[in-house]
Amino acid sequence: IDTDIPPDLPMLRLDPVLFEQALFNLLDNAAKYAPPGSTIRLQGWVDNGSVILQVMDEGQGIPPGDLERIFDTFYRVRKRDQVRAGTGLGLSISRGFVEAMGGTIAAANRTDRPGAIFTIRMPVPVDSPDISGARVDHTA
Repeated sequence: IDTDIPPDLPMLRLDPVLFEQALFNLLDNAAKYAPPGSTIRLQGWVDNGSVILQVMDEGQGIPPGDLERIFDTFYRVRKRDQVRAGTGLGLSISRGFVEAMGGTIAAANRTDRPGAIFTIRMPVPVDSPDISGARVDHTA
């Protein structure tokens, strides 16, 4: 996994267990659909009052006809080898958790190469503390 998460992203008001599970589901999904040895990318940034987290894989992407249903409960996209990966619950659970915390989640296909992109957008609270000058102790 290649990560690009700035250390000074704003603090969010969310349930850490639910958010971790939502993110895990996206990473697990990327691993299931990407070829062995390919790179999964996790990146984050701030955009218009929201923190954006994006998971990108190098798999075959999502068939256009499946994009609208990808977050439906029990819906699974057929892999190139004709085996359906997973139970069809992970993305639905991720959507439910993210939306319950006031965020949104979307799926798309990469434009620079084959693969899928999953984007979580979480609102930054208006009273979020500024941690841009905070130091992180990496020795602990």
